[in-house]
Amino acid sequence: MLLHARTCQLWPTQSRLGQRVCPNPTVLSRLRVPRQPLDRPQRAIAAQASAAPDAASTSQQTTQETHQSSASKGSSTHSSMLGQASNASLLRRLLGTSTAVEALDLLIQQLDRQHRPHTVSADDAELLLERALESGNTGLALSVYQQMCAAKRAQGRSSLAAPVSMWPAATLQHTQTLVMGLCRQLQVNDALATIRSIRSQGMPGADEVSFGHVVISPLPPQRPLAVVQPQEGCKVVSDSNSRYEFELFSGSVTSCSSEALQPSDNPLLAAARVLGVWRRLPVSAVHEMVVMAPDGTSRTFRIGTATADVPAQLGERVTVVCAPNKGRNKLKRLLLSTSPPGTQPGQPMLICNHKTDAELQLLRPPLQGSQSTVPGWLLPAAVLLAGGDAASSLLDPSLPLLIGGGLAVTVGSAVAGNSLLLPRLKQLPSNAVKLDNIRQQLLAQHAGLDSKVKATMQEASEDVRTLARLCQLQVKMQSVDTAGAGSTYEARIGRVVAVASSIEERLAKRLELLDGYARVMNMIEIEVEMDMQVPIAELETLGVEMEKLSELESIKEEWQLQAEAQDEVERLLRTSPALPSQ
Repeated sequence: MLLHARTCQLWPTQSRLGQRVCPNPTVLSRLRVPRQPLDRPQRAIAAQASAAPDAASTSQQTTQETHQSSASKGSSTHSSMLGQASNASLLRRLLGTSTAVEALDLLIQQLDRQHRPHTVSADDAELLLERALESGNTGLALSVYQQMCAAKRAQGRSSLAAPVSMWPAATLQHTQTLVMGLCRQLQVNDALATIRSIRSQGMPGADEVSFGHVVISPLPPQRPLAVVQPQEGCKVVSDSNSRYEFELFSGSVTSCSSEALQPSDNPLLAAARVLGVWRRLPVSAVHEMVVMAPDGTSRTFRIGTATADVPAQLGERVTVVCAPNKGRNKLKRLLLSTSPPGTQPGQPMLICNHKTDAELQLLRPPLQGSQSTVPGWLLPAAVLLAGGDAASSLLDPSLPLLIGGGLAVTVGSAVAGNSLLLPRLKQLPSNAVKLDNIRQQLLAQHAGLDSKVKATMQEASEDVRTLARLCQLQVKMQSVDTAGAGSTYEARIGRVVAVASSIEERLAKRLELLDGYARVMNMIEIEVEMDMQVPIAELETLGVEMEKLSELESIKEEWQLQAEAQDEVERLLRTSPALPSQ
């Protein structure tokens, strides 16, 4: 397909180590990061440990390899304008600027002299980013990268009045270059902000039209139910898995009060819970809150929770998943509603906090002034049954057995009807939830990718902090060696450089994963917001993209081996004795 071929060109992956998936070798050679073999990390660790006495030669060899790689990079950028030796003075003047606007003015002047179009090539932009970060001008690098992100947004505009950007669009290679350079300059906050911006690249800077918050179903297996956008207040949605309807009420919390309840010491209930007869969780706290929707309507909720945690604070936006009120179902049924069995109209079942992403199952709170969890009808029924048996035994000794048997049959029939027949009658027909099923399948994939994005971003943040600390440690050791005119820390500097290069490789792969996640999530959001039936061909295209992501995730096994080798090297760094100072 066109989308598959285009994605394969823009996003090369590897299904296995050393096996290429994308047939474009040019893109692969540009995005491939050199790495050491990972099949035997212990052998590499032993080699590093045995090479500790010869650390001086190791560091010299590492320096020579660095110079060779920089020389090859310079030859590859020789065709660009800034890579030419005749433009060295121009590059020095560019590094003296503080913003991308000043740098662009100098570039336009040079382009006018050479009678070339006013367009900065991707190689020139990448070289400018690298040299600006090497010289410590992080402000210029961040400004240039922002202009490149703006150029990426301008590519999708078809209006003739839209300004044409002279900077190239930001790519994954530019993002990796910026993040690595910021880590070397110890700019951790800027590096983390750049990583977080991968998800929103190509979107306007002041984006006030978000995709929304994905709300899950309160019934198991708690699949995604719908997307609640910021302007929405109350709506009725269908669950394609259970084929019941739910009412979603979203808004800001205007008032909230909570009351903690004392735990019940009823031994009968405790024994019933142990035996599995009584499965209802005890209510630990009761909360009363008023939620105001964006259209101004407010609703009061009295909810119970299994813990004493407060579900929301004042001013936070929440979504309460309730059983639909009477007359709010889509099919306009008069006799049987489409609410889940065992629920009352308007009963809150789940609350989602948009700020904290917390989802809390709700319980039916006890009555006002009562903390007992035993149903109120149980004791009168027991007294009535015992009294009836005692009175009927005076007339006929076999009459209590007949009454008990009839009562058992009646109760069994009622329970069977409520638990088997009534839930099936209340379900929606299968044809009525076909479109909801497709949309909720896409939302399930979106929710899974979102959790992976959060996990990968957390791991990337840890790598950024570790890499910055290693760079700081390297600078400290080099400054001590320079001040003492000796080679006290030369062996440890070689080890730190080796560990830092391994972390840089791992961080580059994680940035590639984040870029792939963001692309597929944007595709899913497009299909969901179209609010139309997704064609089968487009669903197959999404399946291909998901397979590509699974291939990328297989590289995590290599990362784990790298992490083990890195931990072993760090252990050697901690346990090795310090070299005596000269």
